Amino acid sequence: MRKILVVEDEDLLRESYLTILSTEPYDVEVAKNGQEALEKCKKKVFDLILLDLMMPVLSGVSFLERFENTGATKIIILSNLSSGEDLEKALQLGAQENIVKASLSPRELLSKVRYEIMQ
Repeated sequence: MRKILVVEDEDLLRESYLTILSTEPYDVEVAKNGQEALEKCKKKVFDLILLDLMMPVLSGVSFLERFENTGATKIIILSNLSSGEDLEKALQLGAQENIVKASLSPRELLSKVRYEIMQ
């Protein structure tokens, strides 16, 4: 079973993503900030991380700076940023792409995750 970690500080979005992704045969976990995500990543290797950039405690960029990816984990940024230094830095640190949350439907989220998991 593929393992997915959703890192999102907004409760409603985090729970929505969990609900949507749980309709598929994935092992889905959530974290409300980058620090919590790092702790989860020390215990388990995830196939895919959906990562918000702007979070309290530890931002998405700070998470990426500390995350020791062996190359097995794909990272997609889910942010309302479509450009800027933080997004550029995240992509330089190993995120594969950015998806703008405001324009993401549940169907598009599932489609994107299915595609990335199968690659």
